[in-house]
Amino acid sequence: MRTHRNVHRSILLTFTGLIALLLVGCSGPREMTPPTNDPPSDVVALFDGGVVTLDEFETQYARSVGGRAAAADDSLSEYQDFLKRYLDFRLKVQAAKDAGLDRDSSLQTEIARYRNQLARPYLLEQRVTDPLLRDLYEKRKEVVDASHILIRLAPNASPEDTLEAYRRIAALRDSVLQGVDFGALAYRHSEDPSAQSNGLGARGRLGYFSGGRMVKAFEDVAFKTPVGQVSEIFRSPYGYHLVYVHDHKAKPNDIRIAHIMIRIKGNTAADTLAALARVDSVRALLAEGRDFAEVAKEYSEDMGSARAGGDLGFVSYDSRLIEPLKSTAFALEHVGDLSEPVLSRFGYHIIKLVEIREPRSFEASKEDLKAALARLPRSTESMRKFAAQIREREGDRLDTALVYSVFDTTSSDSVFVVFSRGGLPDSLLALKFASIGDSTYTLGELIAFTQKNTVPRQQDARKMVLQGINTFLDDRAVDVEVSKLEERDPDFRATMDEFRNGLLLFRLMEDSVWTAAAQDSAALRSYYEAHAEKYRFPDRTRIISFYSASDSLLNALGAQLDAGMSVADVEASVLFDPDHNLSVDTTFVEGPTNSVFDQAFDLEPGAHTNAVPYTKGFILMVNDGVEPARAKSFEEAQAEVINDYQKVLEDRLLARLHQRYHARLFPERLTRAFQHEPTDSASSASSTQ
Repeated sequence: MRTHRNVHRSILLTFTGLIALLLVGCSGPREMTPPTNDPPSDVVALFDGGVVTLDEFETQYARSVGGRAAAADDSLSEYQDFLKRYLDFRLKVQAAKDAGLDRDSSLQTEIARYRNQLARPYLLEQRVTDPLLRDLYEKRKEVVDASHILIRLAPNASPEDTLEAYRRIAALRDSVLQGVDFGALAYRHSEDPSAQSNGLGARGRLGYFSGGRMVKAFEDVAFKTPVGQVSEIFRSPYGYHLVYVHDHKAKPNDIRIAHIMIRIKGNTAADTLAALARVDSVRALLAEGRDFAEVAKEYSEDMGSARAGGDLGFVSYDSRLIEPLKSTAFALEHVGDLSEPVLSRFGYHIIKLVEIREPRSFEASKEDLKAALARLPRSTESMRKFAAQIREREGDRLDTALVYSVFDTTSSDSVFVVFSRGGLPDSLLALKFASIGDSTYTLGELIAFTQKNTVPRQQDARKMVLQGINTFLDDRAVDVEVSKLEERDPDFRATMDEFRNGLLLFRLMEDSVWTAAAQDSAALRSYYEAHAEKYRFPDRTRIISFYSASDSLLNALGAQLDAGMSVADVEASVLFDPDHNLSVDTTFVEGPTNSVFDQAFDLEPGAHTNAVPYTKGFILMVNDGVEPARAKSFEEAQAEVINDYQKVLEDRLLARLHQRYHARLFPERLTRAFQHEPTDSASSASSTQ
C-alpha cells in the first residue's frame, strides 16, 4: 500500500472517531417521513440523503485494514462495529454539508493547496514511476542470454541516413533467417566495438543479463523474443538492433561469496606447480577446520578482499564477475560449501558460499528499485512517452510561424540567451503560441519555464527552439492530466474525498466542540462533580531530580545528602543560589516507566542515584517517598474532564443526527461481506458522500 495513500486514509479513520458538530439552528429540522419498507438487499445502512451499500462497506473496511484479503479474515462483530462507526461518519459529513461549511472560502483554499501538493506526484507515481518499478521487479526475476547486432544511428538522424541504416540491418536479418551464423555477422558488421573484442560482447554475445542492465528498448525486445529466434528490427537511442536469444530462465538467487586467491608468479610450468603447491597448503588448512576468513587474511593474494577475509559481497547471476568464478560460485548449493580450486587469468581461486539471499516482495524491494531506477534513463523516456500520449489524446497545436518570427532562428546563442535570461518585449510575451485541448499558452509562460528548466544548447537554432517548446508542452500536458485526476482516477478521487471530509469535520469540531467544551467551565465543573470518583491519583513515588551540565556538581550534591543534609535544604540551596548552575524538578511516578526515573523508583525512600548521563548533561535523583492515593482537584483533572465531556457531547450529537436523518442499520446483511468479488462501482462509492 502506498505511503501517500496510508497517510491520507488515516485522516478518514481519525475523523470517524471525532466529534462532528451540528450547529443548532444552522439549518432547519427536516420534516421527512421515515421509510417503512426495507431497502434493496445490497443496502446495509441508509439515511435521508444517502445509503451505504455492501460494496461501499467492503471498500471502506478493506481500506482500513490493508486490503480485501485481510478483511475477509475478520469477524462479523468487527464488520458490524465498523459499519456503525462508518454510518456515524457519513451522518457527520452530511450534517456538516447541510450547515454550509463546505462552502467556506478558507477551507476551499486549504483543500486546493493540498491537492496542488499531492496531485502531480500522485499522477507521476501511478502512471510513470510505479509501472517502471514493477516492470523492473518482474524482469529481475529472470535472466536472458543474448547476442546482438547494432547499426548505429543518431537520434536526430536525417531521413536518408535512417533509411540507409534500416536497409543494412534488414539485410543482416535476412541473412540470419537464411542460416548465416549470427555471431559471424555480428563480428563482421556490428558497430558495437565489443563485437570485435575478445571479452564480453565478442561476436555480439552479451551473456546473461537481467532487468536494468540494458536500455529499456533493448531489454523489452530481448525478454520477449523466444529462445533460438532472432528479433524483429527495433530502434534504441544507439541505433537499430537485432537480438538473438540463446537462453531465458529464472534468475538464481543472489549469493554472497568469499575467495582465497593464489597467483601464478611467472609463466613457466614450475611457476604453475609452485602456485598449486600453495593452493594445496591452503586447502589442507581449511580441511583441518581453520576459519576461512582467517586463512584468507593470511594467505590470499587478492589484497583488495584479503583484508575482509576474502569477502566479495553479494553477486548477482548477471553481474560482471569473471568466468569461471561466476559459474563455479553459482554451482555451490549450500551455505558453507567450498569449491575445488578454479583457474582464472588472475590465478587459482577457492570460493566459499557465505549466504544465499531469498527473493523479496515488490513492496520490500521498492526502495532498492527506486534507487536503481534513478540511475537509469528510462524514467525520462517514459515521462516523454506519457506526455506524448496526453498531447495526442487531447490534441495539441503549435503556431510554428509565430514562433519562428519571434526567435532568431539563425543563431542558437541568441535562442539560448532568450530561453535562459528572457528579454522578449512585453508586447510579445502575451502572444498565444500553442494549445493542448482547451488550454492555451503564451510566450511569457514558455520563457518563464525555460528560465527555470535549462534547455541544452544546440547548433541548430530551430531544433533548439522546438526542443524547448516540446519540453514546455510535455510539462503542460501533465498539468492537463492532473486537472482531470478526480474524473479519471477513482482512487485519487477517494483520497481527496477523505481529506475534504476530514478537514470539514475538523473545522466543525475545532470551532464548536473543542472550544465550547473547554470554555464551558460551568458544565465542566458540573460534570467533574458528578463523576469525581473517576478522577484520582494512585499511590505515586515522588522523585526529586537535580540536573546539571557537569557531573562534578552533582557528585558534590550527593556527598551533601550522604552527610545528612535534607532534600529540602538541598532544594533551597539550588533555588536561592543561581551560581550553582543546577535545576531541580519533582516527578511523580506510578510505576516503571522505561525511563531514567526507574533508577530512583526502585530505591529506598531517602536514597539517591549517582550522577547519570541525561539529555546532554547529568541527573541525580532522590527517592522522596510515596505520596498516597488521593482525589484530583478540578484543576488537576481538567484535561481528562474536557476529554470525557467531549465524548458526552459526541454521543448526544450522534443520537440527534440518527434521529434527524432517520438513520437505519441492517447489520445482519454483513454475513455476506467479502463473499463475492466487488462490482465496478465499489471503488468509486466513497466519492458519492
